[in-house]
Amino acid sequence: MRHGPRTLRAPVGHRVVAAVASPLVGYFVARLILELVTLPELPVYAVCLAVAAALGYRAWTARIDLSSDDAMRVHNTLVSQSISPDSVHRVTDSGRIEWRRGRDRPTRSLSETLRPPWWAFGTAATTYARNREELRSWVRTSGRRPGGQPAA
Repeated sequence: MRHGPRTLRAPVGHRVVAAVASPLVGYFVARLILELVTLPELPVYAVCLAVAAALGYRAWTARIDLSSDDAMRVHNTLVSQSISPDSVHRVTDSGRIEWRRGRDRPTRSLSETLRPPWWAFGTAATTYARNREELRSWVRTSGRRPGGQPAA
């Protein structure tokens, strides 16, 4: 069974807070660097805020793309990776995707789309649970035939 391309995202409010908090943290990191090291202020603020703005954009666009060509693309704040549904071992309730490359030990990747942040205090838990269940369903139905063989 094949599905069209779908995108799983965290709730908008959580993505907004993460995206807005990044430049604020960048500002305070710049202040800390200037307190510890004697460097010119303008370049330190510029570099820290540029990195923080890039991370804020990545936090806003964090998602899981479930494509129809049997590949899953996980976009987090720091890293993006492609994972084949055949290599996914399981999707845990803690928001981790366990998958294998060949015969190696399972790799555990945390996804911001599947797990609420610590500061959310359980808000929007149903959205994250729905994202986990939709991903589990996609893994079960993508790239596999009823007999357990990969789809051609």
